[in-house]
Amino acid sequence: MQVIQLFQALLSASLIISTTTTASAASSEPHPSIADTAYTPTQCNKLLQANRLHTYSSRYIMAKPFKLLTWNIYKAQNRNLFTDLNQLNEQADLIFLQEATDDPRLVKLKPYQRFSPGYKSGDTQTGVMTLSRWPATTHCTWTHQEPWLRTPKATNITEYALAGNLRLLSVNMHGINFTLGTKDYEKQLQDALDIMMQHDGPIIFAGDLNAWNDARQQLIINSLTKLGLTEAHYVDDKRTTTFGFALDQIWTRGVSISKTSVKQYESSDHNPILVTVELSEQ
Repeated sequence: MQVIQLFQALLSASLIISTTTTASAASSEPHPSIADTAYTPTQCNKLLQANRLHTYSSRYIMAKPFKLLTWNIYKAQNRNLFTDLNQLNEQADLIFLQEATDDPRLVKLKPYQRFSPGYKSGDTQTGVMTLSRWPATTHCTWTHQEPWLRTPKATNITEYALAGNLRLLSVNMHGINFTLGTKDYEKQLQDALDIMMQHDGPIIFAGDLNAWNDARQQLIINSLTKLGLTEAHYVDDKRTTTFGFALDQIWTRGVSISKTSVKQYESSDHNPILVTVELSEQ
């Protein structure tokens, strides 16, 4: 029975990829047959289920603890951005970037990276990028349109192998910004929630959420707490705010955050968040 299930799951994953040949996302994984990319939430869930049947070698297994950096780098256009980012990169194992560009200097920060294209201006492609010391087992990417400006905002989902045949699901999101209500913002969030609801293991949900009013923030709080996620807390909270609400957030489930740091930088219009993530003993 297990052999039949494995064959069906692998066939399903193959069909997912064969129907998405026109889409594009940068990949540095050495085994694309394992770390393929899905481009819709439905395809993503199917691919995740198929890849969870794999057993991965030790080089895929994330170390514990590890450090997570999340930062909106403002299209890497400000002076000293790469100097500051290189310094932070030395401290981080997993990196979530928003308003990243397909710049080779970003790609080289870590051995493995996944880029989800979003807004493009001229020859400059921006989006969200997830970089890590370990190869991802699965990658999913999609965008949602800003209702006014019609510019795309990207969501980047990567899954990593843990000891004990568990998986860490990571969601790197750049939230829709300019809306009158929350309908479009809620749809973007719901597509990520649909993936998290199907995952039994640890989760990290982070990024520039653009939760700049009470309605957006309450939507984030209500949606994530229902799935058992909790928000990181900061002793010296220097996160970038709009109308008194922190734009950049980290939410987790199944892991604990033992240390947080938010430093002020002039190389972006957001301040970076660096946290230490503790994995449960397996």
